[in-house]
Amino acid sequence: MIGVMIALLLFAGGCLFRVLRGPTLLDRVAAIDAVGVLLTLVLVLLAHLLERVIFLDIAMVYALLMFADLLIISKFIEKGEVS
Repeated sequence: MIGVMIALLLFAGGCLFRVLRGPTLLDRVAAIDAVGVLLTLVLVLLAHLLERVIFLDIAMVYALLMFADLLIISKFIEKGEVS
């Protein structure tokens, strides 16, 4: 399970590279969303590995915040302002 977590973190690092070097804004937004999903998966696996339910709660809150963040960024890209 540790190997899976390390692989997910490496994939997140690859996505961070796309955030920094992405050719378009939409590529960067998709990469940020992918990083959020991968880090949420790492938190869920960590909760299972350590047998701590609190990490599942943190993962759920983080996933909800990532969803809200994606909605705000999408609205900004569409209209040019957030209001």
